[in-house]
Amino acid sequence: MRAVAAPRASAARPARAARDAPTRRRVVAGASRYALCAHGENLPHPDKTAKGGEDAWFARVSAANGGGALGVADGVGGFNDQGVDPGLYARVLSYEGLRACDGGDGGFFGSSAKIDPRAIAIEAQAKTMLPGAATMCVVALDGKKLTCANVGDSGFRVVRRGGVTYGSTAGQHYFNCPYQLAYEALAKDCDSARDADVYSFDVEAGDVVVAGSDGLFDNVFDEEIASVVNAAYASAGDAASAAESAAKALVKVARKHAEDKKYDSPYAREMAKSETDKGGAPKAVGLFGGFQQMLGGGNLGGKMDDITVVVATVVDTASSQRELARSEAVCDANTKALTKARGLASIEETKVARTVALRKEMDDAFNEKVAEVNKREKAVANAKSEFTRAQIDSMDAPTVRKLLQERGLPTSGKIDRLRDRLAEVKAL
Repeated sequence: MRAVAAPRASAARPARAARDAPTRRRVVAGASRYALCAHGENLPHPDKTAKGGEDAWFARVSAANGGGALGVADGVGGFNDQGVDPGLYARVLSYEGLRACDGGDGGFFGSSAKIDPRAIAIEAQAKTMLPGAATMCVVALDGKKLTCANVGDSGFRVVRRGGVTYGSTAGQHYFNCPYQLAYEALAKDCDSARDADVYSFDVEAGDVVVAGSDGLFDNVFDEEIASVVNAAYASAGDAASAAESAAKALVKVARKHAEDKKYDSPYAREMAKSETDKGGAPKAVGLFGGFQQMLGGGNLGGKMDDITVVVATVVDTASSQRELARSEAVCDANTKALTKARGLASIEETKVARTVALRKEMDDAFNEKVAEVNKREKAVANAKSEFTRAQIDSMDAPTVRKLLQERGLPTSGKIDRLRDRLAEVKAL
């Protein structure tokens, strides 16, 4: 990894006179020392532009209290084949993640509670009662501790002093099938946020957190993520502008690689590895792979997808009030869009509730029937025989056949077999 100059938010802050006393008084007692100054960008797949794509993001920024949280959700496109909009699931999941950050009523920031990204994902999954599924990555900052919970192939990276210092690993059942969250009442075999991968480490002022959907990480290597971030921060005027510039630049470069059919992308390399793991011949990647592709072989190229990126600068809360206030406004605008999606989902949730109730009613009836059958079989197994063996052995053949006939049992065969058959009759 090539070392480049570190992005430092402090070098891009306004002059001291412009940022001091009036804004510093907004910081509440007990506020987090550091805060996330965030900006999110989304670029839908070209075929999904009309509906806004199937990714979503959220961010909670607080100039008064510091800290902060952000998240990305990527709807699973396969649900389109079932007439389900995965984008709605992802947006509602993000909305519920944001609500979980706030304790449901805007109460997190300024309280003594600690944000637990895994708990946020668990609550968001439980309250998104819709068909569909999504991957999810939640990142939270408290003091100087950054914690992340990740399910699937969305994820995060931390750029520090020019390079990627921390990052998540994609979780998947197999290639291109990531772990994903869904409404458990509809999909009992879905993955659970309780099993999210959790990361935790200390951050420094000037660190840059990059969270994104797989549209970013399938198309851009970590080295290039760091390079793009560093270039954006070097030319920006402050932390808020830098986060915005970096988010837009990352989305742009990811789409450029996605459109390049000869690009040796992270996605192409993972595909090649998956074929090798299955015992097949590896797909050609790299320089010779490009040559092979031109001849009709190989399997290069980026992956066209929705691309969502949230970039956040770790800043000193007390001295970054102006930047944080601007970041709050951007994130609040996105929250309004999520709130609108939440309202649109209410009709679908009503349908889902009926489906779940009907399914439960049918399951209960089936289980009741099974219980009755099991009870009957147990009663038969424990019941005594209607006739003792001595009684049966004393009967002549016509009597045995008559008793079997009265009980609806076959009467043909040798007398010994008929006697055994009669001995199996239970006295119920």
